[in-house]
Amino acid sequence: MRAALLALTLISCGAPEERDDISYDDRFEATKLDLYLPSGEGRRPAVMLVHGGAWAYGGRWMMAATARRLAGSGYVAASIGYRLVPDARFPSSIQDAACALSFLRARASEYRIDPDRIAALGYSAGGHTVATLGVSPNDRSLDPDCASGRTAPPRAVIAGAPVVDMHNFADSSYITDYMGGDVAARPAAYDLASPIRHVRSGLPPFLFVVGGGDWWVGHDDSEAMRDALRSAGNDARLLEIGGGGHVLSPVAGGTYVWTQATETPESWLAIQDFLARTIGKP
Repeated sequence: MRAALLALTLISCGAPEERDDISYDDRFEATKLDLYLPSGEGRRPAVMLVHGGAWAYGGRWMMAATARRLAGSGYVAASIGYRLVPDARFPSSIQDAACALSFLRARASEYRIDPDRIAALGYSAGGHTVATLGVSPNDRSLDPDCASGRTAPPRAVIAGAPVVDMHNFADSSYITDYMGGDVAARPAAYDLASPIRHVRSGLPPFLFVVGGGDWWVGHDDSEAMRDALRSAGNDARLLEIGGGGHVLSPVAGGTYVWTQATETPESWLAIQDFLARTIGKP
């Protein structure tokens, strides 16, 4: 039965149309996105994808497989790039992602997107970014100053292996490089960059996906944020991939493959269900 369900999720609606290197903010080279449009007519729900890489590495290509999978299931998918350390530091990644979300809503008619049904999915550093967009801290310093302007939070958030409290990782060079200093030098910035410190009622639904064996980020933070969101009356769920690491996941036969927790068969089923519940089926 499980194999049959998995097979159904992998059935493609037709090869998606791919449009690469679309600039969502002409001021910077990094602020581009790749768009994956499903076949068919009419407006569709969409998912904006934000890659990981410790805010310093990687690119939108890292989310291409997930984007194609989503487009094959009928969702418009947009994999975004953003400015990286050392050229840019907090809050640039948050501002860039907000700018990209605003851009997608502004171009919704052109890209056959339903602007009221856009979710955000990110992994690792990207998970932190989408979680921050989801809680939308009340601080104007996070507002994008691009041409597309401010926008509302995403309709739903899928945060894979996110850091949600910067204070818990203050000894990491990745964190201090991204934050532009240690917690003693920038305590207010560390508070602002910690999504768990901005939880309140009325937030979009959250799905956290974490590896049970993730020794880089761990799952305690995600569990704490899930609980905080629920206590405030929000819809929040967590999927733990048993034995999964940050970029290694178990497969049949006791071996491991290099993959993100959000790309496992278990997480794909959970993501499909979550999207159907929160932004609707295509």
